[in-house]
Amino acid sequence: MDLKFDHIIHYIDQLEQFKFPGNLITLHSGGKHNKFGTFNKLSYINGNYIEFLDVEDQEKLQKLAKTEEGRVSFATKIAQDHFKQGFKTICLRTNNIDAIKQTLEERNIEVIGPVNMERETKKGEKITWRLLYIADPSYMVKPPFFIQWDQGEANRDAQLEPLYQTQFSIEMIIVTTSQREKTVQNWQNWFDMQVVNETDKYTDLILKEDQMYFRIEEGKESGYHTVVFKDAEATSPYSIYIRGAKYRFEPNN
Repeated sequence: MDLKFDHIIHYIDQLEQFKFPGNLITLHSGGKHNKFGTFNKLSYINGNYIEFLDVEDQEKLQKLAKTEEGRVSFATKIAQDHFKQGFKTICLRTNNIDAIKQTLEERNIEVIGPVNMERETKKGEKITWRLLYIADPSYMVKPPFFIQWDQGEANRDAQLEPLYQTQFSIEMIIVTTSQREKTVQNWQNWFDMQVVNETDKYTDLILKEDQMYFRIEEGKESGYHTVVFKDAEATSPYSIYIRGAKYRFEPNN
């Protein structure tokens, strides 16, 4: 599969007033997902980003969560978690979402989509993309979903490059789960991930076309736990725990 890590979603209540501690990570205006009743701000970390997401219409979001698409969508995880702040899910980027769908269906994996999506920026511009979801409700870690940007990767990179915080790079996403063996097997089957390291407490996975690690840890609670960054300006490790999510920074050496 042609897959790379694209972004992670962090639900923040009252996002309009939120600032990252010390303004360490810069938030840029995003736009509204009218379909979900949500809006976002975005922090660009080289070719990836963090999506800070909030809800302006809870009734619309909760109604959508009852539909077939809604039960698996990225936004309705907020309602499913009873509006608990923190990381909700991650997104993997592809240049051929139809081929991903075909591959998954050939493996007898149920999917929903591709779904056409758009958001409107504060300037009134529309950004469009397509999403594909794995419809697996059997365990607590919400499966990563797939995205294909209509803009094209080269054009998108050229447009966003001035916003990249080049001091940082995302090194790892840490996931905790009460069913580590099952989660690892699923992610290998769903995303063609490879095991690169394993201990009695965690398993490290990597995509064939990317260099970022996904660490699946044993834990009582299942979900996305920590984003680990390399920081070119740091001389020692440090961590920030904010709004239900952990950001860990390590020296780039």
